[in-house]
Parts: sequence; C-alpha cells; structure tokens
Amino acid sequence: MTLRDGARVGLRPIAPEDKPLLAASFARLSERSRYRRFFTGKPELSAAELDYLVDVDHRDHEAIVAVDLASGDVLGVARYIRSPHDPEVAEVAITVVDDWQGRGLGRALADRVTYRARREGVRRFSAVVQSDNEASLALLSGAGDTRRRVDSREVELVIELPPKRGTGARLGRALRAAAAGGLVPAKTIVDSLMPSSRPPVPPPRPIQTIVVGVDGSETATAALAAALELAAVAGAALHLVSAYSSIQEPADADSVLARAAGAARAAGLAAVTHRRSGAAADALLAVAGEEDADLLVVGNSGMTGASRILPGNLADRVSHGAACHVLIVRARRR
Repeated sequence: MTLRDGARVGLRPIAPEDKPLLAASFARLSERSRYRRFFTGKPELSAAELDYLVDVDHRDHEAIVAVDLASGDVLGVARYIRSPHDPEVAEVAITVVDDWQGRGLGRALADRVTYRARREGVRRFSAVVQSDNEASLALLSGAGDTRRRVDSREVELVIELPPKRGTGARLGRALRAAAAGGLVPAKTIVDSLMPSSRPPVPPPRPIQTIVVGVDGSETATAALAAALELAAVAGAALHLVSAYSSIQEPADADSVLARAAGAARAAGLAAVTHRRSGAAADALLAVAGEEDADLLVVGNSGMTGASRILPGNLADRVSHGAACHVLIVRARRR
C-alpha cells in the first residue's frame, strides 16, 4: 500500500523467521514508546519474549507486520489476543517505530488487524484506561462501553467492532488515544513480557522541556522562579503560558508574558511564549501536549493577575490531566 506521504509499505502476517526483524524494530523505539506500549524501558527483548511475539496461531493470537518495501525493515506491528473467558473479545495493541509515526501507518495496521479479528469471530476489542487520566477518558467518551474494575484505578473500555468493514469512528477514536499513550497496551502481552501484579515505574526521563503558567501574581512568580532554576540546571527548553478570558484583553496576557520572558533573559535563558484564550487548564494542558513537555510548573493556589492562568483549585486539575510530571510551587510565606 501507499501511505499519504507516498511511502510504500507491505502488510503481512508475522512469521517465526521475523524474530531478528522484530528485535531490530523494538530497538528503534524510543524509551517513551517502549514504556507506553510494553511497560518496560529495557532496550531489547529476550529470546523467550521474541518467541512469544512471533509464534502466533493466526486465530486466537494474530499479528500483522508492516514492512518497508525498500529496506525490508519491520516498521510496525498490530496484534490481537483473544480473551480466554470470552471468545468474542480480544485485547488489541498497535506499535509503530517512532520515525514512521504520524504517517498513517498505524491506521493501516489497525484496519488490517480489525479485519482479521472480525474474520476469526472477534466482535469486541478491549483496552484499559487509568481512571485518573482525565484527558484520555474525555477523548474516549462515547467510544465504547466502560466498566470500572473492582478495587482498581483502571477503567476497562470495550469497543464494538464495525460488523462489516473498517475500524469505524469509535475504534478510530480509541486508536488516537492509544497513539497518545492514553490506553494501556494489551495486558496479555504485558503480562507475558513483564509478569507482575502492577506495571513497573517508568524509567526516569531527562527534563528537556518545561512549561510554566504565568500571570504576574505572587504565586505565579514563585512558579516562574522555580521553572527558571530548573531550566538552567537541566538545560531545558522553557515555554511560558498565559491565558485570558472573554472579559479580559489579550494585551494583558501579552504584558505578563513579556515580563516573564524578560525574567528568563535576565537568567540567561530563552523562552517561547504562548498566549491562549479560554480556560486556564486547557491552555496549560494543550501547550504541554503540543510541546511534549517533561515538566509542567504551576502555583499552588488561585491566581489573581491579569491573565488569571489558574483560577480556583486548577493546580489539582492540571496535575490530574497532564501526561507529564507536574511541579506545584508554593509562594514564599512572609
């Protein structure tokens, strides 16, 4: 098939002789991609793990690989594993190497594995969402039926497969969440690769991008000072965010951003400014997502400055909705 950028790839069932190709494909994944899809930061798969991933029966366990027709490299894998408790339900996982993401390959793999699952009698795909991941839960709203697992922070999502062809809007929405790291990978696969009662803590990632909310208030000033100090130590890129509501002037936010950028320059740092209209939490979370932030810095209380970046208890909302680490800074007591 031809992807939307003109690249040519082939899709075919995985085979036992694909072990070296699959190992090389896994090595091409970034540390973040490996954790999001397998809950492991290790750089390579063991021989036993590779055996499990390539030795499939193409009925209860199917895997489709995408191959670069120019080089022969494996670029991605989509697989389903049928539930041992319900033959009409299967867990699904899709992985694409980082430098081929965003080119339509994941959707092509999803279409093909959905077709194969349907042919083998699968009627529903299942996935898991962490219950405190508000952004992913909002994205998945209406994508399928959900049920909260007993004594767990996880919400199980069950998505009906379209009866005839394609992935459909609901499954497509879930796959977008999966691409954003919002869905836990197929737990059967995870348990086989990393047997444990709970996923391990992800490996530490260097702080390369910091996002901080500013509005000129005392609380925001403390947050900015902390962000400047951390950016200087880590050598991280710095992004300043200021939001304004419908009853405020954009120029007010511009003024706040100009002062914050000046403080950054005085500390020997360059900063990118972002002026956003609308809800403050949405502004911070959107910029953090767009810039793939490693750390989001906010004040601990409501702000009262011109741009009002954190009204109310928004620090709590941001900490629950962010996909990165969040630092909540207290203003210095007098």
